[in-house]
Amino acid sequence: MNLKLKLIALTGITLFSFSSLKAQTTTQTITQSHLKAAEQLLVSIGIDKQFGGMMDNIINSTSSQMPAEQRAKFIDVMKTFMSKYFTWDLLKDKMAAIYAEEFTEDELNQISVFYSSPIGQKVSSKLPALMQRGMMVGQNAVAEHKDELTQMMQDAFGSSNQAPANQPPAKKPASKSATKH
Repeated sequence: MNLKLKLIALTGITLFSFSSLKAQTTTQTITQSHLKAAEQLLVSIGIDKQFGGMMDNIINSTSSQMPAEQRAKFIDVMKTFMSKYFTWDLLKDKMAAIYAEEFTEDELNQISVFYSSPIGQKVSSKLPALMQRGMMVGQNAVAEHKDELTQMMQDAFGSSNQAPANQPPAKKPASKSATKH
């Protein structure tokens, strides 16, 4: 598999790890105090302090799949990109809105009380490592069967080592109907 296809696959896996299915929620009015309660929950969990470390872990974990001679450059590019678009300060309002959509203000306050307790702090401190270990389980499951995945991709898209394009097939130019005999 060529480098371009590997980069596309790694980027896809990275993006997939951050994506989620759209949750089924009831429509509710979200007030400013509701959003503040959601942000407070995230702070009580420690997301604000762990955010950078989580991104470093994800980048380092993902980069382990890169060829050694390109790993440092990949890490530099990803860190530059993530520091520009994927920071706590830039995303906290959007993240708070997600929690506010899923939990009532009262539920958010109750969860914050839990995470402010000693056992909640322990859970919070263990979650990043647990998530990283869980991600490694998934990555290892894919890596153990990468030859089969590569073959499936080649069967599906041809053995040309080119990633599938998300473009419609090119239209054939109109042929000129006037032909000379």
